[in-house]
Amino acid sequence: MRIEAITTVAQFDALQDRWRELEAACPTTSIFLTWEWQRLWWRHYGQARQLCILAAWDDGKLLGVLPLYIEKRRLRGVLPVRKLRQIGAGGDTAPDDLDPLLHAACLEPVATALAEHVAQHLAGWDALDFNDLQPDAPFTVALIDASRRNAALLRVGEPSRIIYGVLPANWEAFLGGLSYHRRGVVRRLRRKFEQQDGARVIQSHEEVSLDAAFDRLAKLHRLRWAGRTDQPSFTTPEYLGFHRDLMHALLARGRLRLLELELGGRSVAMLYGYRLGDRFYYFQSGFDPGVAPLSPGELLLGYAIESAILEGCATFDMLKGDYDHKRHFFQQTRGTVGVKAYRPGVAAWAYRCKEWLDARAKPPHGANQPQSRQTADVEAG
Repeated sequence: MRIEAITTVAQFDALQDRWRELEAACPTTSIFLTWEWQRLWWRHYGQARQLCILAAWDDGKLLGVLPLYIEKRRLRGVLPVRKLRQIGAGGDTAPDDLDPLLHAACLEPVATALAEHVAQHLAGWDALDFNDLQPDAPFTVALIDASRRNAALLRVGEPSRIIYGVLPANWEAFLGGLSYHRRGVVRRLRRKFEQQDGARVIQSHEEVSLDAAFDRLAKLHRLRWAGRTDQPSFTTPEYLGFHRDLMHALLARGRLRLLELELGGRSVAMLYGYRLGDRFYYFQSGFDPGVAPLSPGELLLGYAIESAILEGCATFDMLKGDYDHKRHFFQQTRGTVGVKAYRPGVAAWAYRCKEWLDARAKPPHGANQPQSRQTADVEAG
């Protein structure tokens, strides 16, 4: 097996067809490791970062892809550190599943080869900071083992909980699985909304109208979070450009899901998600606070779940963030972990000092306030 480092955009683009073939052959492919997400993320967020994709080849066949980059940071604003990260992490958008793409026929040997290459042979980094890995996946296990043998400092974070649900065959069966109270709430909210003048649920969008739909989503999301967070999504040029391009790319592949609520011809709420295989991913939403008495968030989620069931999805993935509105519909959880490792040297010593200082400055238990997905991601970065 040969591990190749892809360091130029031209080499990245040349992987497109093989990358997509590997997506189909990888049992743990997520929407965040698809060609569209990865390539567009690099287009909008790759500036001032050094591309470093690892590709595993055997007899001309692509068996694994670990999309990485190196960025220069300053620890405590002073010590320069070259940090190795996954493509998709580190910007102001928040992917959830960033395990490498591995061919189903050889998961463990490819995972081990990639992890060993990162720990022993890949030059140019002082600190490794990987997020959103499946805790017991072959690559995570191999990376932790290789880092223990080769790094001066290793940290494995506490799992981040992700709420999801296994979907039944039809909507009535789903409602039957809810509590008596929640079932009544869902039906009552629908009746109330559908009795409004001009009430309409839009569940499909065309290419010619997609830019206008994106603009409505961005506006509704900012309205929803106005005054509630200093860092709402859909604000920076990078975030807006990335997700606009991503929507167009995923629409062309049949993977985009946009649901919209209208009242009297006016858009009042939108939900933005993805479909990959038999999985529906709920990513973002927004609504006009003026219609808050209609509970548009719960309405949208209910319609999205019903739509996912009708199109044959087996799983509804709520992605990161353990919030009450998600628990209203699903109770199952899975976890992802982060792995940090420092090579021997000044950076490892300085990071130990940083940990000590952070521990001394940590606020009392319970003082932290809930954060949005994006705020948490930015602070973690």
